[in-house]
Amino acid sequence: MNPQNRPERMGSAPVFGLIFSFALPSIVGMLANALYNIVDRIFVGQVVGPEGLAAAGICFSFMMFNFGISLLFGVGSATLISTALGEGKSDRAEKILGTTVGSIFLVSCVIAAFSYWNLEAILRLSGAGESLIAASGEYMRVIIWGIPYSGLAFALNFCIRAEGRPAFSMGTQLIGAFANIVLDALFIVVLGMGVKGAALGTILAQLISALWVAWFYFRRLGVLRLKTKNFIPNMTLLYKIVSLGLSPCLTEMFFSFSLLLFNRTLSAHGGDLGVSAFGAFMGWDSLLFLPVVGIGEAVQTLFAYNFGARLLKRLLEILKWALSLATVYYILSAFSVYFLAEHMMRLFTSDPKLLKIAAEGAIISYGGVVFAGITLMTISFFQGLGKAGMCLFLNLARQILFLIPAILILPRLFGLPGVWGCFIIMDVGGGCLGLCLLLRECKRLSIL
Repeated sequence: MNPQNRPERMGSAPVFGLIFSFALPSIVGMLANALYNIVDRIFVGQVVGPEGLAAAGICFSFMMFNFGISLLFGVGSATLISTALGEGKSDRAEKILGTTVGSIFLVSCVIAAFSYWNLEAILRLSGAGESLIAASGEYMRVIIWGIPYSGLAFALNFCIRAEGRPAFSMGTQLIGAFANIVLDALFIVVLGMGVKGAALGTILAQLISALWVAWFYFRRLGVLRLKTKNFIPNMTLLYKIVSLGLSPCLTEMFFSFSLLLFNRTLSAHGGDLGVSAFGAFMGWDSLLFLPVVGIGEAVQTLFAYNFGARLLKRLLEILKWALSLATVYYILSAFSVYFLAEHMMRLFTSDPKLLKIAAEGAIISYGGVVFAGITLMTISFFQGLGKAGMCLFLNLARQILFLIPAILILPRLFGLPGVWGCFIIMDVGGGCLGLCLLLRECKRLSIL
């Protein structure tokens, strides 16, 4: 076995290099996913205009809801598959894989059908006013058709990673992102299909990702096989899958709900331009924010290994490096936004009013982003220690205790700037709470 693939190196290799080697595939995958949002918004904002940008932003919360469903099945099945393979139970792993495929396809079809017949109600709930119903409906009507296979692509990508193939999993995201760029250029710029073209580019890119994942199994590139007899969900396995995936799913669902509140509040205080500005901001936010999530995924594995090996001093060293890297990255992100916000937003629009709202909003929103790094690393730390309840508490507290009250109060006091200021409350509040929980746990482990 290649020394770089030995699990023992997690307890002995230099920490910085170890974090880098584990984080790189995850970060690249995260950035590839971020390109989905950025590319759509660049093409739509520049070619279609502010209305198209607002329509994409309106539909983003719905797309995040569906991503949460993928997490429900993907995270849980990946954990169970890894465990089963570690125990040498490949038959059980294949049953878990089949249950995942059958369940998410069925659930995705139900969501797609429900969304199709309740489209206008969903759009209005998401913050679309009369002027945006037509454009956002045109976008969403296409996106709905991609729900079943996009759900399969996301969930099965977790299963591929569970087989120890992170590079192939990363390839799924890279191929999808590249396809999205090419297809958006074709449908929006060349064929002039506008918002509908952006949605079509997105779902076809997700279809390509799904075919790439299917190719992995049909060409038998891994150890598991897709067997039709396993597609009928095993209720015992399904319960375990859902139980393990519930925490990240709920986190994503509450994030989707928060986006919905943001759109509605921005629409009330800033009109369609406020919603368009939020769409532009979310494009850049995914790029500036997600790499630290990739670091968190990497160190979670290292936390788990070293905690299991009772290498507590090394556990603390990894924690310090993780907090330092997250803090430095978010400081650089905050400075980038502060000094380059207007230039960043020019990628999406040339409308002077929209440009001003989006740039000011981004600067305010990133006022407390450094604290978000503490929250994310604390969550990874507790996940590594196997404390799923603490992870769920901190994730939900960040949104329920800090974000939602801020959305209900700040805009009434400060108008549109108050909406953007809600991000500061969420980041600072979540960071302070995370730091308190982290210090308490470190003292309990006697590593401080």
